[in-house]
Amino acid sequence: MFAHRFVLLASVLCSVVGCSTLPIPLPFATPLPPNTLVYTAPTTLTIKAGATLPGTTLVYLGENENKQAQMIVSGYIAPKQVADTVDWQGSPVPNVNLKLTTRVASFDKNAITLVGTAHIEVANIVIQPGGTPGAAMLEFSAPVTWSLKKDELIPGTKIVYVGAAPEGAQFLGLEGYPYRKQLDSLQYLGRISPKVFLRLDLRVVSFSENNVVLGGTANIRIEQ
Repeated sequence: MFAHRFVLLASVLCSVVGCSTLPIPLPFATPLPPNTLVYTAPTTLTIKAGATLPGTTLVYLGENENKQAQMIVSGYIAPKQVADTVDWQGSPVPNVNLKLTTRVASFDKNAITLVGTAHIEVANIVIQPGGTPGAAMLEFSAPVTWSLKKDELIPGTKIVYVGAAPEGAQFLGLEGYPYRKQLDSLQYLGRISPKVFLRLDLRVVSFSENNVVLGGTANIRIEQ
């Protein structure tokens, strides 16, 4: 319906101003590549004076003579005040695209604090359950909610929902006890990329024979 109205509006504009072809493409979203996980997390980032935010090109230089925060953003020296935007997008490690959308929360001569959101895309995932996380370059905790059909995997894991049983929701691929009742916890640790470690802290919101709803947090650790 939206696309139809968009085409109709474009046709009316063409009849008024004259045009042989549509100047604007149809508003189709670019699909994500297959085998990609996406998370959006609230974030608070602190950069010490003279330091670079790990994995990025954002640098805090300290306060200038006008009591402004001096940063290097996109290669330029950028004076900042509280509530000003500081955005960055890039690839801190292979197969990870990170977009930071933040604002200055506070600063002094020693450090600057940014608050906002981090959008993380992990491509070409390879799931390796278990293991030990390495030293973190960047770390984010994203809220997640998943509604899974029977025989569907929990994203980023090899855990499958197999249906309802008298003991509760039944999962294949969990270590130990495979059942969870409503509001019971489900935790998972594993690697989804050579430099990305995933921790899930979930609870069973509801379940039936054909569906389970899980909610909680995904901790994404981008390693050095």
